[in-house]
Amino acid sequence: MKKRGKFMKGKEGLSPVITTVLLIALTIVIIGVIFLWFRGMIEEGVVKFGKNIQLVCDEVDFSASYSTGTLNIVNNGNVPLFIVDIKYSRGGSFATKSIKEFDAGANWPEGGLSQGGTFSGSIGSEIGDSDKITILPVLIGSSDAGQKTFVCGGQYGKEINT
Repeated sequence: MKKRGKFMKGKEGLSPVITTVLLIALTIVIIGVIFLWFRGMIEEGVVKFGKNIQLVCDEVDFSASYSTGTLNIVNNGNVPLFIVDIKYSRGGSFATKSIKEFDAGANWPEGGLSQGGTFSGSIGSEIGDSDKITILPVLIGSSDAGQKTFVCGGQYGKEINT
């Protein structure tokens, strides 16, 4: 065989069957990557009372007060509070903890704070010197994967003075 440039005369490339299989495999991989990427961008729907749980947050109504280490919460609305998160700030930094992480967590009602329910418990001195305390309601709803909690955003929280 005579050489012509870098290639040898009479030498063939990949067979058309192998090329077709490689192109199909590459297409399937690209479609799989795009599918997983889009799937990660879509949130799973959580439902409570037959509607999206984010809409139920508008119906949450509670009051909260804090005095000398004791937190008092009254559920004034029709939506049960599964639990509450406590966001507290001190010197420009903040932390958020579930009420179950404080001493008061042992006193929190097992099924949540139902309509008209009241709660009073010690949350200790850890947040006593905070600049600001915000109580964020946490609801529980149904999804395809079972029951799931949902924290209502900051606009639904109650800011209380220390």
